[in-house]
Amino acid sequence: MKKDERYYNAINKLALIIKARDNPKWLGAVTGEVVKAPPELEVKLESGITIKNKKIMISIEKIIGYKRTFSIVGNIDNEDMTVQSSSMTKAGQGPHEHTLTSFKAKGSYQSTGSIEWTDTLKVGDTVLMLPTNDHKYFYLIDKVVRL
Repeated sequence: MKKDERYYNAINKLALIIKARDNPKWLGAVTGEVVKAPPELEVKLESGITIKNKKIMISIEKIIGYKRTFSIVGNIDNEDMTVQSSSMTKAGQGPHEHTLTSFKAKGSYQSTGSIEWTDTLKVGDTVLMLPTNDHKYFYLIDKVVRL
């Protein structure tokens, strides 16, 4: 084997090694349109490809009926409301009633409870999708709008 031939073979081998290291192009974030609502969720990407629900990872709060508990502690800075009751309290010398039509309040409050999502993604909604590095799955990030 001649020196020139060994040189070209070495360059060729180096080129193959470099080519093997090429990272695949990453699709990046894309928008799509919901063509089937959850739980049979399907999203059609801008490219025309439809992604089916088994390939979509979605945040649980996007599902109807999802419940979370909450706890709130805060201050009432200004509360002005009208009460639609003809009698609120009994007070004074012997039983008698006072009609309360409105009141103002200021102070602190504390509350706990639960909240249930009653809506979900609908056909026609525009959503932001983010593929995994290997493009096997897509994360549905959120519903988006154009301004």
